[in-house]
Amino acid sequence: MEQLSKYIEDKNFILWVFEPNEELELWWSQFENNHPEEKRNIQLARKVLLKFRTTNKTLTENEKIVLFSRVLQQVEESQYTRKTRRLVFGLLKYAAVALLFFSIGALLFYKQNQFNPQFLTQKLAEPAPENVAKLIRANGQDILLKENKSILHYQADGKLVVNNDTICSDKVSKTTEIAMNQLIIPYGKTSEVMLADGTKVFLNAGSRLVYPENFTGKTREVFLAGEAFFDVKHDQNHPFIVQLSDLRIKVLGTRFNISAYPTDNVIETVLAEGKVRMEKNNAGLFDKVIEMVPDQLASFDRITKETNVRKVNTENYTLWTTGILKFESTDLNRITKRLERFYNIRFEYSSSLLGGLRISGKMELKEDKDEICDRIARTASVKIVKKGDNLYEVLR
Repeated sequence: MEQLSKYIEDKNFILWVFEPNEELELWWSQFENNHPEEKRNIQLARKVLLKFRTTNKTLTENEKIVLFSRVLQQVEESQYTRKTRRLVFGLLKYAAVALLFFSIGALLFYKQNQFNPQFLTQKLAEPAPENVAKLIRANGQDILLKENKSILHYQADGKLVVNNDTICSDKVSKTTEIAMNQLIIPYGKTSEVMLADGTKVFLNAGSRLVYPENFTGKTREVFLAGEAFFDVKHDQNHPFIVQLSDLRIKVLGTRFNISAYPTDNVIETVLAEGKVRMEKNNAGLFDKVIEMVPDQLASFDRITKETNVRKVNTENYTLWTTGILKFESTDLNRITKRLERFYNIRFEYSSSLLGGLRISGKMELKEDKDEICDRIARTASVKIVKKGDNLYEVLR
């Protein structure tokens, strides 16, 4: 993944792929000759980018968010199928791909389930340092968020408050295009965001949120990759839409949790209050819309494209926003996966059967990671051995 990402995140490489000139051709030809071991990685990076053809139509806000979700999924899935599970921690580096469509400005459109991009490259921001949260504003400004939990508040007067520090309003040109911000939260961090419309979003570890500085038009739309709890400000005339790589969720004013990590096969939506409408992206004529009521969980399987709805205890899916992890008869591997993201650690199983052990419990995520592992081990009647600073092995 490291080998491929360094090309996809390289501005000169992107220019060479989409806007080649004599100078770039010469440079990359020499590079390939001097580094023959990189030829396969270069070809694969080009293939990923060239899956999208060019056109000349400007995206609407919704089309731009949908496209970003598809490109992000394409890049991450192509990598995940080739690498082992431990490389999942590197996925956040692909946040820079989003800048192809938001910071550098892309002219794209959606037609008959096909996305066709034409890149107008202006500038490509560097990815955030490892384990540091980052806000990329629409004007290109990068704000590093070093706290374990960052708090952002977009005020009515246009100012942005980040961890009690006021930042001037985003000076972007007045065009018909929507100015997008991107909030990147790595493993080991969380964030709380008050959007311009008064909607509050709790962003979990290993997640990213793409949203406009200010909502305009008939809808309020954001894109999510990862997990977030939304407390949506009610607005009858302006529905709130959360766009995912496979689904879109539409509400007026409600409270719900979404878990949609790109490497998970299942997208889970849990409704705490109000109502939500959930439908597939590019849904066909006969695809049904799922309407949820409180205390329901909708699980969408990315492989089968089927959705299962059942009644649950919503606390088990929302208490993480208060720093508490609660679970009832839950597979051990699902619990350790959540701990991996929250603490930025990794678990290995001596036997895959151990991951299927079901346990129940409740713990505060403020505890030391070693203490958490000890408690999990006692509850599941297993041994969890520390093999490195961030590596643990689960044994019988």
